Amino acid sequence: MNIKSVLRTSFVLFCMISRSVVAAPAITPAFNTHDQSQTRQTQASRKAFQRDLSGLYSIQSWKDDNLRQPFNHFDALYLAATNAQIELQTLLQTVSLASATNIIIPDIKSTQRSQQKITTELQGETNKITDIARGSIVAKDIPALVQAYELLAKEATIVSVKNRFKKPTPSGYRDLNVLVRLPHSQIITEVQLHLDEISTIKNGPEHDLYEKIQHIERLAQQQQRPLSEFETTQINKLRQQSHQLYQTAWLGYLQPQAA
Repeated sequence: MNIKSVLRTSFVLFCMISRSVVAAPAITPAFNTHDQSQTRQTQASRKAFQRDLSGLYSIQSWKDDNLRQPFNHFDALYLAATNAQIELQTLLQTVSLASATNIIIPDIKSTQRSQQKITTELQGETNKITDIARGSIVAKDIPALVQAYELLAKEATIVSVKNRFKKPTPSGYRDLNVLVRLPHSQIITEVQLHLDEISTIKNGPEHDLYEKIQHIERLAQQQQRPLSEFETTQINKLRQQSHQLYQTAWLGYLQPQAA
């Protein structure tokens, strides 16, 4: 083979290789639309949660300066409150269905406890007692709790709010404690809005700790003496345990799972 043939063959091979390189499709990373969709959903969920948390913190604690029941005599008020409990239950059921929450309707406060409260805490003014009829709303998360509160405000007249999510009790307990005037009976009733885990602690482990504290304090009162240093230390430890239980539960609600 002479030099011309070699050059001709080399040129043909070069052209063929060049065409192959030009024609070869560029390799690009796989475009995963599912991952992008998941990311957008997560970001949207976080933003929605932050709005609800801000909404919860923005609920101001306040109280109507002229809180009075429409009855001044105990027997008339107690009878009206007994009937109002049914109205309250219907109202809370409506809120519960619309907000995917649960409700708890306890028995009305007994006549003995009601009269005792009027005498010892309300200076004998019957029309100031506002928790003969009462109920609770229990939410699985912060968004559901905020929604339930907003619905409650639309269905009845709120006359008092204690936002203990914003300012918890010394034990670390958090809830929304609301007084509402029912639309038909005009009776003022108490509604507590709880988060599920915190409610469970309140009615279980924390209640046991509270009973232990009460036992120590009652013993000192019965013996007409101040708490000893040992008893004070015991009470402080019990309160720290209570606070830790509530704080752990609350932090769990501040770190919701992405949708």
